[in-house]
Amino acid sequence: MKRLFPAAALLLALAACSGGKSEAPKGGKDVSPIVTATFGRDSSDAGERLFGEKCAFCHVGKSTGAMMLGRRLDESQPAELHKRKDLSADYVKQVVRAGMNNMPYFNRIELPDDQLDTIAAYLARNSQ
Repeated sequence: MKRLFPAAALLLALAACSGGKSEAPKGGKDVSPIVTATFGRDSSDAGERLFGEKCAFCHVGKSTGAMMLGRRLDESQPAELHKRKDLSADYVKQVVRAGMNNMPYFNRIELPDDQLDTIAAYLARNSQ
C-alpha cells in the first residue's frame, strides 16, 4: 500500500498539470520520428540527403530546433528549415558556423565546408 500511494499521487499531479487540451508550439506538424530519421535518405538531391543526415534531427517535424524557431517566427513562416522561403545560403552558413540562441555552432571538422555549402544551397533553393 505504501508503494501504491506515491505512484497514485504522481499520476494525479501529472494529470492536474496537463490542464486538459494543450496546443503544440508552432513548429513541425505531426511527423513521426521515423520520417525525421530517414528524411532525404533516398533523395537524388545531395543537399537534401546531407540536410537529412546532419540537420533533420533538430529541424524536421516536432523537433527542438523547429519548436524553438516556431516560437520566434510569425505565423507566415514555417519553422522547419527545408520549408522556408527566406533563407540565403550565406545566412545559413553564418548561423551554422557561429551558432544562434540554442543552436550550437558546428566547426569544420564536424561539418566540412563543402558539405555546409551543399546544405546551404539546398535550404536557399526556395528563396531564389
